[in-house]
Amino acid sequence: MTPEQIAQIENIVERVLQEHTRKTQQSEKSLLAIIGATQLPLEDALQQFQICFHEGWNIRIILSELATKVVNLEIINSTFGEENILLENKLTDLPSIVESCSQIVLPALSYPMAGKLALKIVDTPCTYLVYQALCCGKQVIAASDLSDTRKYIDKKARTLDQIDPIHVNALTEFGVKWIKVDQIAKTVRDGAITNSVDVSTPVISTTVIANLESNVQELVYSKTAIITPLAREHAQKRGIKLTPKS
Repeated sequence: MTPEQIAQIENIVERVLQEHTRKTQQSEKSLLAIIGATQLPLEDALQQFQICFHEGWNIRIILSELATKVVNLEIINSTFGEENILLENKLTDLPSIVESCSQIVLPALSYPMAGKLALKIVDTPCTYLVYQALCCGKQVIAASDLSDTRKYIDKKARTLDQIDPIHVNALTEFGVKWIKVDQIAKTVRDGAITNSVDVSTPVISTTVIANLESNVQELVYSKTAIITPLAREHAQKRGIKLTPKS
């Protein structure tokens, strides 16, 4: 292999790495909000998203198919613009949507969606996005003032926003973070703080990634270290950013 060929390969690799870094930086402040068939007013949640927007977050709203029939779309469109509103039945390439966002917020998680997620029933684009984000180690926030563990006496009076305590517990075990609606902006902001770990091992293997604590979001390594392809894949699945020492 000639020096010119080696230089060409190095340039290609460098461009690929730069593009990957650019996409990673873009996704670090990319927020995905999924709204289902809620019966709660969304004004408070939308105000929280506006705070996130003013803090530099790129926000996209996904409406479930049923939400388009029961939610006040006018207030959502006027707040974020129709270009930032995605409809569930028109979504394509779901894995890339998950990869491009750093956090997912469910501002008013409904009883049907919570039940499906708790039972691992992933039969809609919205449930797939949430479940896949959890599998990738991304922060998933469920904000609903009615999603506590109260016991319901009259099941006939239950609304779509009253979630079964069993489902709350199951989703908590999956990694869902439960908050009040007025805590959305703060929780999103706190979730963007990276928990970083510095390692000096010459080879980053899948074992190194597997031994990291579950809350680690960034692995800083020596520029001379070798990262195995499987280690990169494992880190990506866990949502761990690999960063060379400056």
